[in-house]
Amino acid sequence: MSSRFVSEDSRFSWRVLAVIFLLLCVLTYLGDFSWYELRLHYPRLGVATGSVHRYRLLAIPNKGDKTTYELDMVHPEENLPCSHSLFPQGGARPCWYVTRHANDPIPI
Repeated sequence: MSSRFVSEDSRFSWRVLAVIFLLLCVLTYLGDFSWYELRLHYPRLGVATGSVHRYRLLAIPNKGDKTTYELDMVHPEENLPCSHSLFPQGGARPCWYVTRHANDPIPI
């Protein structure tokens, strides 16, 4: 076999793998979207949306690359809307992501 045929076979197999991967990604998103919409229209299947409670911590930059952290006195607490899904749905981030980043300070 010449190297030309090996490289063509290799390119073809990589293209097939890329197409399969993209199809799996699209099917995962469509399944997640369908399950979210079903729960949105039929609440007895489960809760589609929720919220995560957090305390607003402000990150205030100071001189010398130092940062001071203070609780926001105007709005010390808030509820962040989220969707119970793998991907962002309905204009809200997924609850697993919001929960993970709820305690992150807010840069000013």
